[in-house]
Amino acid sequence: MKAPLKLPNPKVTVSRIGMLIKGKLSVEEWQELAVSIGELATSIAFIVGDWLVYGQGLFGTEGFPDKKVDHPSYQLALKSTGLDLSTLQNYAYVSRSVPYSLRSERLSWEHHRLLAKLPDNEIQSWIATCEAEDDAGHRMTTRRLRKSLCLGRVATQADLEPDPADKGIENHIPFVNRLALWWRHMQEKRFLAGASYEQRQALKRDLEPVVNIYNQL
Repeated sequence: MKAPLKLPNPKVTVSRIGMLIKGKLSVEEWQELAVSIGELATSIAFIVGDWLVYGQGLFGTEGFPDKKVDHPSYQLALKSTGLDLSTLQNYAYVSRSVPYSLRSERLSWEHHRLLAKLPDNEIQSWIATCEAEDDAGHRMTTRRLRKSLCLGRVATQADLEPDPADKGIENHIPFVNRLALWWRHMQEKRFLAGASYEQRQALKRDLEPVVNIYNQL
């Protein structure tokens, strides 16, 4: 386990309003700061997510432990961090889905987010695979991991090449991902458990264009 984050240079101090550099840094000193900055940037999502999940276990909804972070906790996080609700929900989702004991310091938060939908044993297996690929000199980027998860095996460079059949087609993936993210948020809020018949029917009507596109293909 790595030691807690420490700035490697006494000329540099960090506060809530930014970084203050006193004196002149050499190119080497400036480059060394990148490691600490990177560690801080990648750890904050886990830190906030773990805090929210702990509160979930401590209080839960209406004072009882629950699978959902309660509204007051999110309101406190919104006020304290300045982050938006969807970001906080993502942080909590990943922290809840990928236990601390399974995480790897060699992978980014985004890697863990991609693995969050899997059972613990599969998360552990894929993390080991990512580390092995890295050891072999074949970096497992998030793009490669996403493709590997779709294929059910480690993606090769050839797998990452664009499909000739997709040439000339406007990229639709961002729109699909946004719709999938919206639905995941609805599930985390237990929409289906409390939705009325009218609300369900209204959503079905709204989603008919998606079904029509699928059927036309």
